[in-house]
Amino acid sequence: MHTHLESFSDSLVVTLSGRLTFAENGAFRQVVEDLAGSDRLAVVVDLGGLDFMDSAGMGLLLVARDVVAARGGHVSLRAAQGQVARMLRLAKFGDFFTLDFECAQV
Repeated sequence: MHTHLESFSDSLVVTLSGRLTFAENGAFRQVVEDLAGSDRLAVVVDLGGLDFMDSAGMGLLLVARDVVAARGGHVSLRAAQGQVARMLRLAKFGDFFTLDFECAQV
């Protein structure tokens, strides 16, 4: 997994690419630490570059959401495609995040 964080005046954008699985737990924890230290309340996680995500990866997204929510912020997920988008829809992640992507209904 590769990550890129970009800070804007009103938000923080986290771009993920590659695979988001349990194996990336350590690398993603650094992202979570960065989110905890940010003063931006709006966080956008761009998933357009993710090729694969498993249930552990979904759990990592929930950890990030909890960290941002604990300081009064909100996380949006955008640009998910293919298997990643299907997983998020099946797990009803729209109940926990704002989803900004298109995917055939499952």
